[in-house]
Amino acid sequence: MKKINTRVAAGVGLAGAAVMGLTSLGAGGAVAGPLPGGFVSKTLVDGTPVTVRLSDEFVNVQKAVTNVQTSREVWLSGKVKVTVGGKAEGGKVNAGYLVGCQVNFGASADGGVKAEPSADGGVSGSGEATGGFTLGPGQAKYVPVIDTTSGDDTAYKNYEVHSYKFKGNKGGVAYSQEKFGLDGCAGYASAKAKVTVSVDTDSVKGVVTLYGKPFSLG
Repeated sequence: MKKINTRVAAGVGLAGAAVMGLTSLGAGGAVAGPLPGGFVSKTLVDGTPVTVRLSDEFVNVQKAVTNVQTSREVWLSGKVKVTVGGKAEGGKVNAGYLVGCQVNFGASADGGVKAEPSADGGVSGSGEATGGFTLGPGQAKYVPVIDTTSGDDTAYKNYEVHSYKFKGNKGGVAYSQEKFGLDGCAGYASAKAKVTVSVDTDSVKGVVTLYGKPFSLG
């Protein structure tokens, strides 16, 4: 049985998210506010429909408590809802954020990024949502918000898992105040949500990806 991060819940219902800009909170350079989330709907080659919606997305960005200009602390919240049809019986959800230092992620909700992370992230650090990492100019990293362990009684017990599997035609993930620290970025930093859903049927294995709107980390 999987042990899920206490701030991550599966199988959630969603409410609409307001589309607003970030709002300055005054002293300390902190910014916070709702993000527009996103929506994508695809039909796999065998006719299986898949929809992915990100809503109630919210970000809170502050300077690190160390007061170092090259560091930020970020808290993120959101809800992911997935619906599959046809002969699909469930799927797998990976949710997280692409974070970049002086990287232009573009403005499209369903488009790609101009600078993808390398296989190992090209950076140091844990890469976990509750941890911290370092980014230099032109570098980017994927930071998962699902952080759990296998819990299986095998030789690979407690290996890290950054996805959630669901059965049936509906599933989802909710995350609240997931924190990470970004260090070493002396220039502009930005991020955008990336949600990947994998669906298998008897005749096809499909992957649907949703990108959220990019936002500034200062």
